[in-house]
Amino acid sequence: MAEIAITGGAGNLGRGLARALRGLGHSIRILDLPRCDFSFFEGWEGTRVLAGDILDPSALREALEGAQWVFHLAAVLPPWSEEDRERTFRVNVGGTRSLVSACASARLAPRVVFASSVSVYGDRSASEDLVGPDTPVDPDDWYAESKARAEELISSSGLPFVNMRISGIAVPAFLDPPEPWPFTPWQKIELVAHSDLVEAMACLDGLEQALGRTLLIAGGPTWQVTGKDYVARWGEAMEIPLEEMRFQQRPGWLHWYDTAESQALLGYQRTNLGLFLEQLRSAVAEALG
Repeated sequence: MAEIAITGGAGNLGRGLARALRGLGHSIRILDLPRCDFSFFEGWEGTRVLAGDILDPSALREALEGAQWVFHLAAVLPPWSEEDRERTFRVNVGGTRSLVSACASARLAPRVVFASSVSVYGDRSASEDLVGPDTPVDPDDWYAESKARAEELISSSGLPFVNMRISGIAVPAFLDPPEPWPFTPWQKIELVAHSDLVEAMACLDGLEQALGRTLLIAGGPTWQVTGKDYVARWGEAMEIPLEEMRFQQRPGWLHWYDTAESQALLGYQRTNLGLFLEQLRSAVAEALG
């Protein structure tokens, strides 16, 4: 069993990943900001919770000491990333630089799994082709720029790494719709279920085989729909009419993806779009009593 550190571990993805890895018998270290709510981890024997800043070398050294893997999730995410470029780059790029330095100085450098984003490809709406790992990057917002720069830092570090370019994450929960949805009605989009993303990240054997590669993480063919189709079906499950939804006026950075390599290595695409919508209906029914 492995010793695993997770930066940004108190967030939604970090908690899900920690639970999955712990269920597989691994030992977990959670690093996140002191203001975060760590109550999720109460009673977790063998799990260390470290309240600290990724920009603090001492906090990183403590989190990484003896770790065999580190999942680097800590980041400023959209829409907050677009409010302050300096802050976004300080955390997303500066934090990654700090992580690389801490890993390089560790007695045994851990394998780094970086949670990057398909945003690095920019607007691909004019292309009919699937976006693949080798599609050129063309970031067109601050978040995407910061992720592309962080990828460069990790890939040039000499550390063992896996670069995961992750699509938009779909969570089957009773939530308000985005205002607006981050795509146009006719744009091609392909999301990934939160549970499938966790499945992909928790597959250490597959990630071992993927060292040195960039993997695209998305839902697979059943998730390849238009923005309007997805929102209409999501709204039906949530009992919100399509007419009440708002879309972006210009295309966002979602598209359809070639995930053959990541699926072959990680076997994570277990939740098709139909099953996800069933899960969403169940969540809505539970929330409404």
